[in-house]
Amino acid sequence: MSNKSLLKPYLESTEVLIVDKNPSSRNRLLKTMYDIGSKRHLIHTAGSLSEAEEIIATKKIGIVLSDYFICGGSGFDLFKMLRERSSDNKELCLILVTSNISQSAVAKAAEEDVDSFIIKPYTVQSIQENLITTLTNKVFPSEYIQTIDGGKTLMAAGNYDEAIALFTKALDLNAKPSLALFYIGQTEYLKSRASEAQDSYEKGLAVSSIHYKCLVGLFDIFIKQEKFNEAYFVVKKIAKFFPANPDRLSQIVHLAIKTSNFEDMQMYYEIFTTLDERASVLKNYIGAGLYIAGKHALLVNSKEDALKCFDNVAVSCPEFTKFPRAIISLLIEHEMVEEAERYLARFPSDTRDAADFLVSDFLVNSRKVDDHNYIIKLGLDLYNKKIKDLNCMKALLSSMAKVGYNEEKIAPYKKEMEEMMV
Repeated sequence: MSNKSLLKPYLESTEVLIVDKNPSSRNRLLKTMYDIGSKRHLIHTAGSLSEAEEIIATKKIGIVLSDYFICGGSGFDLFKMLRERSSDNKELCLILVTSNISQSAVAKAAEEDVDSFIIKPYTVQSIQENLITTLTNKVFPSEYIQTIDGGKTLMAAGNYDEAIALFTKALDLNAKPSLALFYIGQTEYLKSRASEAQDSYEKGLAVSSIHYKCLVGLFDIFIKQEKFNEAYFVVKKIAKFFPANPDRLSQIVHLAIKTSNFEDMQMYYEIFTTLDERASVLKNYIGAGLYIAGKHALLVNSKEDALKCFDNVAVSCPEFTKFPRAIISLLIEHEMVEEAERYLARFPSDTRDAADFLVSDFLVNSRKVDDHNYIIKLGLDLYNKKIKDLNCMKALLSSMAKVGYNEEKIAPYKKEMEEMMV
C-alpha cells in the first residue's frame, strides 16, 4: 500500500491551515493539499498572523503550512502558539515554507518545532512528495521519535531516571540525535543538575550548531547562573538565525547593554525594522539601547557611529521625546552644537511647548547665542515653569556670572543646582 493510501483517512479528517501573505502562493498550496487528499472544506487560508489566530480559535487544526515571514510575526511564532494550544495532539504537523536556503537550514535546526520545510520555487511533484513523506513520518513516527515521546511522557510524570534511559537509547537510533540530547539536558535540569544539563545541550550543539532547543536550554541555564556574558553569546546566535519576536528582541537588547556589547545594537536595530508590529515597549527598549550605544561611541571618539545610532533613535521612536532631549544634552556636553541643533527638528510639532523640547531648545541656544541676558531670560522662563534640568541650570548660572550677577542673587539658583546633583 502506498503512503498516499495510508494517509487517506488522516487527510480526509484533518483540518489544514495555510498562511502566506501572497494570495497566489496560498492558492497553490491549497490546490496541492486538495490534490493529495485533503477535503476542500477542511482547508483554511490566512494572510497574516492575526487572521491565523482567528481560525485557530474556532478550528481544530492538524496540518499547518506557513511562510517564514508573515504579517504580524513569523511562522515560528505561529507554530509556538499552535503547540501550546494543541500540546496533546501528537499528529500536529507544522511545515515551514521559505524561499531562502539559509532559512531552510534554520528550519532544520528547529527540530520538533518544525516537522519539515518547503523551499520556493517548487514543482508540483516535489511539493507533493515532500508533504506525503512528512505527513507519513508524522502519522507513523520512526522508532527514534517514538522513543523520545516515551521519554517525554516519563519526564512529565517525574520519572526522571527512566526518562533519561529512554532518551539515551534514542541516541543510537539517529545519526544526528540533537533532539535526544536536548531532552537528556532538559531532564537533568529538572533534577537540578545544571552542569550535566549544560554538557548535554553542548553535545547537541556539537551535532547541530544552531539547534534551537539546545540553544534555548543553554541560555536558560546561563541566565539562572547569572553568567550574562555566556548567555549573551548564546542569545546572539538565536537572534542571528531565528526570526525575532518582540519579547525576545527586548530581552536581547537589555542583555547586550548589560554586557557592554554596544557594537551589536545596529544589528538589533535592523532586526527591529523587519518587524511588522513594533509595540511601544519594544520601541522604548530599542531607543534606550541605541542611545547608550551612541553614548559609548562618543566616549571612544567615534562620532560617526554615535550619530548613526542617534539618527536611528530619532527615526524609530518619534513619540518618545525623552530621546532627542537626551541626545541633544549629550551632544552639547561634547561640544557638538551644530549636530545637536539638527535634532530639534525631530520633535513632533505638537510637543514644542512641552518640557523636553523647551530644555533642548534652551541648551542649543545657550551655546549658539552670544547675548547672555537673552540666555538668562530663557533660563528663568524655564525655572519659573518649574522645568528643572541640571545642564540648563549650569548654563543659566554661567550666563549670570558673565553679566555680573552678585553672589547673593545667584545663591538660590546655585543651591538648587547642588540639590539636583545629589
